Amino acid sequence: MRGIATCLLAFLLLALESPFLHRGSVTDYTPDLTLLIVLYIGQTSRLSSGLMLALTLGAMKDGFCLGASPVGMYMELSVLTFLLSYRLSRRLALQSPISIILVSILFVMGAALVELLLSLVFVRDFGTDGSSTMLILGSMFPQALATAPFGPVIFWLFEKLDSYTTRRSDLVYPR
Repeated sequence: MRGIATCLLAFLLLALESPFLHRGSVTDYTPDLTLLIVLYIGQTSRLSSGLMLALTLGAMKDGFCLGASPVGMYMELSVLTFLLSYRLSRRLALQSPISIILVSILFVMGAALVELLLSLVFVRDFGTDGSSTMLILGSMFPQALATAPFGPVIFWLFEKLDSYTTRRSDLVYPR
């Protein structure tokens, strides 16, 4: 039940975000809500169920970004983000808004570097003129700053969703 509700809410957020950003022509500096959701899932889920959710969310983001990137790139980024967040959750509990914002900035910048690396390897004409590499590197920090304020909001929203859809015995961190 939790996985279905998470996917539906993530789809709704992506569907609401997508048309507004194209209309305002600010698509290069969009907040990466999928990464924040996967970061939350990594902090609160078990390995197998969280990995499936991360794959599903990455596939949804791939669907919203058709033509802009190779198919499967966001699935790969979501899985890597989940695995890192899952390992981080065993060492650090993200409970304050400041820690969520700082970790969000680091994860967005790391995801941009991995996206650059994957694009250099798998996209045939990427980087031949140098402008595409500078586009990713140039938008990395503004995108991190645009994403970070949404971190605490996404964590709060999905924590509320979890409180409605998760039985007390299914919680990773019992209260």
